[in-house]
Amino acid sequence: MKHQLAKSVALSLLSPVIIGSMLGIYYALTMRGDAVSIFLGLLMTAIANAHIVGLTMAAFVVPGYLLMFKYSKVNYSGVLTLGLLGGAIFSYLLSATTGEIFLINSVMSGFAAGLFLFGLRKSVQS
Repeated sequence: MKHQLAKSVALSLLSPVIIGSMLGIYYALTMRGDAVSIFLGLLMTAIANAHIVGLTMAAFVVPGYLLMFKYSKVNYSGVLTLGLLGGAIFSYLLSATTGEIFLINSVMSGFAAGLFLFGLRKSVQS
């Protein structure tokens, strides 16, 4: 069980890279200017805010999942909600109180919770 959780948490930490790459590609294609610098700037900003994802996983998602698992009441939407809520709280406290960064950090944490669940599900099936 601990090995599965560790692999799933490691998978969830890919969230900043995936979200940063997606946003970087989108803005590089739609904005005028040097596409490479726009892409790299957004990717580095997402990676720089990866601590929000890590804190969310440690304080909200994993403890919430373990509590649900203990009582045999694992609810995927509840785990995803914990990811979004944790991302919003830590983003507000540590990074940005409003604006795009606040929203992106919250979505990035929710996506990390989804990757966490995906990793757990893949490890159970194999």
